[in-house]
Amino acid sequence: MACRGDEPGKPFSAILSWVSPGSLPTHRTRTHNICMVSDFFYPNMGGVESHIYQLSQCLIERGHKVIIVTHAYGNRKGIRYLTNGLKVYYLPLKVMYNQSTATTLFHSLPLLRVRLLGALEHKDVRDVLVQGHIFLNTSLTEAFCMAILEAASCGLQVVSTKVGGIPEVLPENLIILCEPSVKSLCEGLEKAIFQLKSGTLPPPENIHNVVKTFYTWRNVAERTEKVYDRVSVEAVLPMERRLNRLISHCGPITGYIFALLAVLNFLFLVFLKWMTPDSVIDVAIDATGPRGAWTYRCSHRKRRSGKYEISKTR
Repeated sequence: MACRGDEPGKPFSAILSWVSPGSLPTHRTRTHNICMVSDFFYPNMGGVESHIYQLSQCLIERGHKVIIVTHAYGNRKGIRYLTNGLKVYYLPLKVMYNQSTATTLFHSLPLLRVRLLGALEHKDVRDVLVQGHIFLNTSLTEAFCMAILEAASCGLQVVSTKVGGIPEVLPENLIILCEPSVKSLCEGLEKAIFQLKSGTLPPPENIHNVVKTFYTWRNVAERTEKVYDRVSVEAVLPMERRLNRLISHCGPITGYIFALLAVLNFLFLVFLKWMTPDSVIDVAIDATGPRGAWTYRCSHRKRRSGKYEISKTR
């Protein structure tokens, strides 16, 4: 998704580049309705699940409306509410493999690899990581990559492919970035091994002390909010311009295939709206956001407690 920044020519990656905690303004300019979609969420536990939950809580704290859409987990279906009125839609979708629905599994087929250690409990991650000196990440696609942050926090030198948002996660002196190729990864590993043998790598304690100051969930929420602020002022392109962009950006053959899929998806959406109009869908309670029931209840409780404290001092 393209975003227009406040400064002409400013790259999108600069929006998410590392900043020190407290360096961002705490006030917000507008509120957003945010929907987070993921196959992996509570009661499943892991890095993605924790990231979505913590970020959602901080965005709610900052006045935004947030909902989460995931697939059903056993008997956990329909709409559930978590802390601070966080609304979760557990859709009755068929799980294909490893808590992944058909769509996620289809897009993840090129990424399936052999697991050497199996799935680790979160409490065991640190004990495994501290056994090594170098952490190699060979992801072909990534959004944030919590794993390299955990590895650096445990004092490991990180060697990783330069894909997705990985270049913005750690500063240059704590990560060796490589192209997603065997040759480039081997060169990155050789560089890390040479630094380790020559004693030029910083001590693990120093790496940990630096990394632990990089991120807090409230700080991440503030930076995420800036992205939504920039996206919200973008003009919504009509269908014709979207198709032209797909054809021009994706090549003469692939572009037409993607354009055809986009048209089919649009027609399917129209068909679904005809089959189940908005008027017959039950409206769930609006829990979060500036007009949410939970927000109103909390603010009303704060006003009451504030009046009580004032009268008590008098």
